[in-house]
Amino acid sequence: MDSGYLYLQTHAAHPGMVRFLIGDRLPAQNPAAPLHLAYVARFNDVQAARMHVQNSLGRRLVDIDEHLYRVDLIDAIATVDADNLSHEEIWIDEALGDAERDAIHARTALLRQRQRRRDAIWDWIGLVALMFLITGVLGIF
Repeated sequence: MDSGYLYLQTHAAHPGMVRFLIGDRLPAQNPAAPLHLAYVARFNDVQAARMHVQNSLGRRLVDIDEHLYRVDLIDAIATVDADNLSHEEIWIDEALGDAERDAIHARTALLRQRQRRRDAIWDWIGLVALMFLITGVLGIF
C-alpha cells in the first residue's frame, strides 16, 4: 500500500480524452507543455485508486499503456472524487469556472448515490442468502 498522487492530464490534440496517471510526488506544472494538468488528488493507496478508476471507466478505455480514457474532464474528476477510498483533493485547474465546478459536484453526488444504492442492494442480497443458509442449517426450509 503506497500513498501517492493520482493526476489527470488533457491534451489539445486529444479532445474528449483524459489520461489518469499516478506518482509518488506532485507532478510538475509546465504551462508551455502540450499536456495540461487538470486535477491532482492524494490517496493513501494510489494503486487501489488506479484500480478503482479502471473499474469505473473500463468501458471508456482507449489505450491501457497510456492510461487514456474517452471521458470528459467533468466526469473524470467526479469519478475520482466519488471514490470511497480515503483521498484529498490537492489541486484543480483554475480555468474551470463556477459552472464546471458545480457540474463536478452534481456529478459526484450522483455517482455517490448510485454507489450507495448498489451497496444497499448487495446488502439485501447478502441478508437473504444468510437467511436461506440459516433456515437450511436449522432444517426449517
